[in-house]
Amino acid sequence: MKKKVSDSVMYKQVNGLPEQIEEALNSVLPPLPLSRSVCICGMGASALAGDVASDYADSFAGLPITVVRGIELPGWVGRETAVILLSYSGNTKEVLIAYDEARSRGCLMICITAGGELMRRCINDKNTLIHMPGGLQSRGAFGYLLGYLSKVLEEMGICDAATALGKILPELKEHRDSLISEDDTQVEDIAQALLHKIPVIYSLANMRSSAIRWKTQINENSKFISFCGSLPEFNHNEIVGWTSDKKNKMFVQVILYDDDASNVLRCMTDTSIGILEDKSLELISYHVTGSCNLEKNLKCIILGDFVSLQLAYLRRTDPVADIPVSEANDLVNIDEPDV
Repeated sequence: MKKKVSDSVMYKQVNGLPEQIEEALNSVLPPLPLSRSVCICGMGASALAGDVASDYADSFAGLPITVVRGIELPGWVGRETAVILLSYSGNTKEVLIAYDEARSRGCLMICITAGGELMRRCINDKNTLIHMPGGLQSRGAFGYLLGYLSKVLEEMGICDAATALGKILPELKEHRDSLISEDDTQVEDIAQALLHKIPVIYSLANMRSSAIRWKTQINENSKFISFCGSLPEFNHNEIVGWTSDKKNKMFVQVILYDDDASNVLRCMTDTSIGILEDKSLELISYHVTGSCNLEKNLKCIILGDFVSLQLAYLRRTDPVADIPVSEANDLVNIDEPDV
């Protein structure tokens, strides 16, 4: 079964996530501006790279890292703000609109892209350009997006994300290799459990980006509806619906369980799981450990990527099949093919 899944173009791209990170970390960047604040603009996988970096940096970075998914920049963004615009294709409409807005405010601008209109505007306006390798799907270039963004943030003095990534690369490669080995059935087992249900992915707040990635990879690769949320916020609202709504059997919960979390958070998570199990609700707990939440997020992301491809295989769906663009509203971002 794994050999058939591995024939997918998308499999080859997500399988190379650690190597993409490594290549980005070994790159040489142009001079970067220093700033009192940072605003990251992106959609989809590009924004997710910002989420992973933000999850890592939130507990110790001296400057806030804000991720904007949309077209409107926060009011505080101004001439002393570094606006980092990420779009793999370079044609993401929201990012191009944010670019124009940042330019009108006189912001310090850094563009991370593989080409497209964003690269053209960046070069014409003589802003800082980080040029990524092309030829991939945006979601298949996540390692490049995260690696280059982390290197930019570190060289700007925001946080040591690049150094941290370099330290955990051996663990990420080992984790990836273990998941795709013939002896490990985790990917197949989880995909089978999700096949006839609607997946809902939960994580603690410090690992929210991995839950988002699971959801979006299932959406895009498996062509399957999925949702995500976070703990312990779950305990204040969603748990009521889960335990009361008779339609709850249509869903299966995936808990990305942080074994390194505090005793309080693990107790809250265990209590929530116990309540759900008492209601005979189906759930999957994936326990993860790591030296930092960057490692834990990426381990969960690697697993989720492979699960989404296995689920696509079980559903006889091509992960890179064209999206019905003609049915989409023009205001909704659908990148041009990333080739």
